Amino acid sequence: MEISEIKSRLSFSTVLHHYGLKPDKNARLHCPFHDDRTPSMQVYYRTHTAYCFSGNCPTHGKSMDVIDFVMYKENLGKHEALNKCVALLGGTAVAPPESQSREAFLHRMFNYFKNAVHNSAPAQQYIAGRCLDWKTQETGYNSGQFHHSSRRNEALIKRCLEYGFLTDSGRKSKTGERKRFIELFFSAAICRAKT
Repeated sequence: MEISEIKSRLSFSTVLHHYGLKPDKNARLHCPFHDDRTPSMQVYYRTHTAYCFSGNCPTHGKSMDVIDFVMYKENLGKHEALNKCVALLGGTAVAPPESQSREAFLHRMFNYFKNAVHNSAPAQQYIAGRCLDWKTQETGYNSGQFHHSSRRNEALIKRCLEYGFLTDSGRKSKTGERKRFIELFFSAAICRAKT
């Protein structure tokens, strides 16, 4: 598996979850690489990187991707860290979307939508308007990037239609593309009125 493929498929949130690390509402956490009394590591979900701002950290001054994070966390060489990342993805090779198991596909899509919330202020406002807290509950947002725009992925769209993520409306957009709608919501939280 190519390094670029690992970086594109392994999200930072998946790596953090694997190590039992949970950033705060500002995407900061206590750095696991040094004694950290106040959260000095910033996680950047958009780029799937992290940076520790403490001068006491052996990683200080270096932006870490998922491979670097695993390498530092487990004190591994680059090759061993690459193998660990491949293992986190589920094996010796990552299956393309069209051949992944249903469970692996749904997990991948959930992480994609969950990460998208961090990059969209309108999505955060919409979720908050529904009495949900996107910082503490696992909610997702579909930016439309995988089924619209230049990054659209036909194999991914096919699987989403198959599993009911998307429905084909039968209509066309102004650009001539078929309109598709997301059907699933990723939070089972119930909105409670404040008393």
